Amino acid sequence: MVWISSEYVEEFAVLTTWLSVLLPWSVVRASSAEGAELVVLRFPFFGIQYVFGTGLVDGTTVRTPWEYYTLNAGQFPAQATAYLVWTVAAVLLVAAVVLSILMYFESDVVEKLPGGGVYAIGASMLALGIAFTAAAVQLHANQPADILGWGLYVPIGLLGVLFFYAFGLLDLFADRA
Repeated sequence: MVWISSEYVEEFAVLTTWLSVLLPWSVVRASSAEGAELVVLRFPFFGIQYVFGTGLVDGTTVRTPWEYYTLNAGQFPAQATAYLVWTVAAVLLVAAVVLSILMYFESDVVEKLPGGGVYAIGASMLALGIAFTAAAVQLHANQPADILGWGLYVPIGLLGVLFFYAFGLLDLFADRA
């Protein structure tokens, strides 16, 4: 059974790469004893923390993965490792986006690569899925909720990670006839 027609394999690889930039790979919710609610959305290139009830501007923090890493490197080394994995994954996604732009605008150059770049995109999507899964597990397992005054951190959304796996598998096993 063919999921993607062979004539659209390159376009699908480009589309999946561009969509992966927009996917949150982790959504986490926490609450404090005082009743405050925290939601953390982690996208490939930035993370958004929002505390409900504090106002949109005052309660929102937007940081890059590297900023998260530098903030946690001294106090929480296990979390810093997860943020470093996130940073490396973001760099890998930049490389995949550059390759997809080349596939879109300069297809004759990319066709010289094995699989025309589709296999490289598929492999990078699988690597991103693995990296984001590892980072999410590391962050959840080492969340210093008691120190920060928040209750249990609940990962309510890892759907983006599943999309990375699906995109990678579909790109790798697409029919290139």
